[in-house]
Amino acid sequence: MSSDAAQDLEDAYVYAYPLVLMDTIRAMVTNTETPTADRAPLNQLFHSRDLATPALHSLTRPNVDTLYSQAYLDLGEEPYLLFKPETDRYCSIQPFDGYSNTPAVLGTGGVGGNDAVTYALIGPRFDGALPENVIPVPVSTDFVWLLLRVRCFGPPDLEEPRKIQDSMDLYPLSQHGEEHTYPRGSYTPDLDYVPVQHLQKMDACEYFDRFNSLVASNPGAPEDQPALDRFAALGIGAGLTFDPASLPKSVQERAGQLPGFMGSSKVNESRRMTAIDGWIYLDESIGNFGTKYLYRARIAHGGFANPVDVTAYPSTQVDSGGEPLTGTKTYNLHFEPGQLPPYGDWGWWSLTAYSASGQLFDNELDRYAIDDSQDLTLNDDGSLDLWISATNPGRGRERNWLPVRPENFGITLRIYFPHVSVNTHDWMPPKVTVVPSTEPQAVTQ
Repeated sequence: MSSDAAQDLEDAYVYAYPLVLMDTIRAMVTNTETPTADRAPLNQLFHSRDLATPALHSLTRPNVDTLYSQAYLDLGEEPYLLFKPETDRYCSIQPFDGYSNTPAVLGTGGVGGNDAVTYALIGPRFDGALPENVIPVPVSTDFVWLLLRVRCFGPPDLEEPRKIQDSMDLYPLSQHGEEHTYPRGSYTPDLDYVPVQHLQKMDACEYFDRFNSLVASNPGAPEDQPALDRFAALGIGAGLTFDPASLPKSVQERAGQLPGFMGSSKVNESRRMTAIDGWIYLDESIGNFGTKYLYRARIAHGGFANPVDVTAYPSTQVDSGGEPLTGTKTYNLHFEPGQLPPYGDWGWWSLTAYSASGQLFDNELDRYAIDDSQDLTLNDDGSLDLWISATNPGRGRERNWLPVRPENFGITLRIYFPHVSVNTHDWMPPKVTVVPSTEPQAVTQ
């Protein structure tokens, strides 16, 4: 045991966080007998048939640009095969391993592109053969979360992305070439919880017992071994038992402080993010975190994301003066001519507002995002003004209005397949400026 065992315990909590969090989500999401719009038994797909609304709680800071499909897999016994049909629109598949890394980007802009493709998700111990014309996707853990996104151009467009969802299939390797069966799951009322809140109530014993059970089939990477050796001295690791009563008093005291650790100032101050003019950019290590364990845990806690070369996520919670954004004010984003967010093939941009807890806002228009497929009003010189407020800005501005509520909020500008200038910060979003309260705010009926 090291001389700073209490710090080792804290480091172990951080290291284990993505795996324990995702397993906590898995237990809730797979808690159903048959697939629904937001749940499915283990190793089965479920499809959100509508764009995200404030009623969605299974995802934090969801986009309103795509229909989501998801599945939680256990690759311990055999690989699972995923069929994706040919598409003429964005259809991306992001697999997460147990530590929230993304081993490959599949579909549009990645492996397989928009062709009809069958992928094989392969766990770390599989050494068998795959069928011909199947693309292998090795994953370093038995635990896999699949997050699929299909572009939807608003509610009138739902039919087409739903057809793509209906054409997808997920089945075990042993059923390849045979009729597929989908076992019935089970339901337990105790597993109906909000995952992050449930995790925050989990004491250190339950937390590390869960990790110790999971890590046996979800080993860390080779570069994790020095950290895992330190954790083993505390009874944390595969085949071990965490018993705080056998540890020094300083470790026992730290164990009692862990449940609220992810919301602490230490975590918030250590974020590996770039802040420019109030906009926060994610680190390029998203999806391939290496040994950046604290950053990895913070991203998992705040909401999982695409690698930044697939989707850039400039976000802000403050205005141009550094004051928190609040729905009691009206804000303007002014894009100069030729300065709209730049992107490559199959890309687009959207702007979404979220509450402090990462949820969408109810509003009179049922509008939760603005994107460049909408019929926005450009100024005569080609510039674009967007308006953000809790009250309708009126005077012809409603078409470019992103509604919020009279409370603190944040906004995220998603840029899909961003031009390289976005991540080098040669292109920057405009500052969020406060509209003076003396300016008329007539409401458009």
